[in-house]
Amino acid sequence: MHETPSRHFDVAIIGGGFAGVYCAQQVLKRLGAERLRVGVIASENHMVFQPMLPEVVGGSLSPQHVVNPIRMICDGADVLKAQVTDLDLTNRVMTLDGGRFTPAVKVSFDHLMLAPGAGVDLSRIPGMSEHAYLMRTVGDAMKLRAAIISRMEEANLINKAQQRKEMLSFVVVGGGYSGVETAGQIQDLIVGVRRYYDNIEEGEASVTLIHSGDRLLGMLGKRLGDYTGSCLAKMGVNIVFNKRVRAVTARTVQLNDGTTITSHLVVCTVGNAPHPLIKALGESGAVPLERGKLVVEATGQVKGLEKVWSAGDCAVFPKADGGCCPETAQFAMRQGALIGDNIFASLRKLPLKPFKFTGLGELATIGHRKAVAMVMGLRFSGLLAWFMWRSVYLMKLPGLDRKLRVMMEWTFELFFPRDINLLTPSFSSPLGEMHLEAGDSLFRSGEPAQSLYAVKKGCVEITDAQGQIVKSAVAGEHFGERALMGDGIWRFDATAKESSELVAIDGGTFKTLVKSIGSLESLFKSTAQQYHLPEEIQKTVDAISESTRSATAADVMTKNIASLDAALCVQDAVEEFQRHPHSTYPVTEDGKVIGLLRRSVAYDWLKNHGLTCRDGLKDLPLTTPFCVRGEVLVPELVQTLMRTGVSKAVVMDAERRLLGMVTVFDLLKGAR
Repeated sequence: MHETPSRHFDVAIIGGGFAGVYCAQQVLKRLGAERLRVGVIASENHMVFQPMLPEVVGGSLSPQHVVNPIRMICDGADVLKAQVTDLDLTNRVMTLDGGRFTPAVKVSFDHLMLAPGAGVDLSRIPGMSEHAYLMRTVGDAMKLRAAIISRMEEANLINKAQQRKEMLSFVVVGGGYSGVETAGQIQDLIVGVRRYYDNIEEGEASVTLIHSGDRLLGMLGKRLGDYTGSCLAKMGVNIVFNKRVRAVTARTVQLNDGTTITSHLVVCTVGNAPHPLIKALGESGAVPLERGKLVVEATGQVKGLEKVWSAGDCAVFPKADGGCCPETAQFAMRQGALIGDNIFASLRKLPLKPFKFTGLGELATIGHRKAVAMVMGLRFSGLLAWFMWRSVYLMKLPGLDRKLRVMMEWTFELFFPRDINLLTPSFSSPLGEMHLEAGDSLFRSGEPAQSLYAVKKGCVEITDAQGQIVKSAVAGEHFGERALMGDGIWRFDATAKESSELVAIDGGTFKTLVKSIGSLESLFKSTAQQYHLPEEIQKTVDAISESTRSATAADVMTKNIASLDAALCVQDAVEEFQRHPHSTYPVTEDGKVIGLLRRSVAYDWLKNHGLTCRDGLKDLPLTTPFCVRGEVLVPELVQTLMRTGVSKAVVMDAERRLLGMVTVFDLLKGAR
């Protein structure tokens, strides 16, 4: 039984960006007093004026001044803050997810405008999605600014200059508008606020801009592109041309030529991808796609579909003078307004208008009261271009109140220092994923412990102060519990042996789980025992008698132990349990150890398979034994047992034949 839609829109607009908002405004304006329902469905209840996001990062503007409530600027529209989870173009019904506590909502429509923007995909660069900051929403800009100030605060506490330089190394990936403007604003911010941090020396903070091309802002031509690069370089920004990022780790950025840049903060302004909703429609064959974008006519109508329109970053919109429109605000605004006119014309059975706008020019600010501009074929740079940039975008801001607020804030910024308050609340996720390349350090001895780590892929070596391997953690294993359950300080170094993927559980969540689930506490207390410091191991060795310390495993082992032949069935094993009660029994085949059988496992097997089953011991889940050679010396044996966290070891000869078993208790009570 299909659920009846809860409401109907004559015009439904998906997307709250420039294209969607300007379409809604134009439709409402043309409809006037007519009672047709216009709905705007957006993931946020505000429109972000994205060209000004870098100014939020640099502290030139407050975050609330670059956003506008859609309900206020689209007065008369029904605004729904929700994600579209399903879109049926045949029946003209969409399903919305409004949040955690809202049931799915179905909405029907007549005309549909698709303007959800572009998606983002950083998965092509290992580690980028885990470690990089984005510049797409006002939340991204606030988070990035808070991270920069936080790095300044942390660096101010560090006494070693080299560590401060590593902490204050900022990398921006991408030499387009967003990358150039963000790099310039970060540089302006750290230069402007450094004087308030007594322990940070001039030149210790650095901003590096990585660009795959040979010139920044290639769309503005060689002269302005070169001017942009020279201005950023004079400001102190390091520019890396003709390089691509190969991988990003917690502490490094690795380039395709093998170069490694140490950095604790990476900003990614590249990685556009098809929006998931548009991609799903294309894969189902409902809409025509080209390079993951909707193919539209010059009128804004999706090719081959009636009453379906699209504009903005998700559409391949033909330009009047040939080619396709660039993904910029000035084009998205006019595309949206045109579609608003054409939807009204379609409702009135009037001819549709084609898109004729070819662009007024391009503007980009590079910080420090400098900008570059190409307007009506004329090129400008420096202070004049900066003034033009601010004037143009001030006029484009929707709403008089926003214009006045931004103008006042820009004026204050000319005379007063930038705000360095760290006010962004922390919305930490209890789980985080990270990527490490071979040789990358995860943590060092003496640093505060903040997470439990689980290895998804690869290998991480835990080493002590002497460089000896305490544990090689591979896929499926974890580490870090000893520090979290102790004094919260790492006592070992952790380094990736190869390219690795980890899952980090923050310390607060770990402690809550351990306190709440008794079995977890027992498990982690047991596994924590393998992380023994060299002095702890030596203390145990010193407690052993002198004669035992010079002995071998074969000298101190228990020789006459009960073992089971692999040819036996589970019933025979139970009889052996009764004659020789132990918790664990070595299982041998032709005299060679193939595994350990726990008595509890055998009993569980009988309960699940019936008391009359005659299954062989090979069919049971045997535990892989921890084995040592008989000639191993006792001090080495003690270290091995303590570092592996096992309570006993099987002693074998060179052919893996069973000789006996040994425990730490055997060592402490002396040689046999």
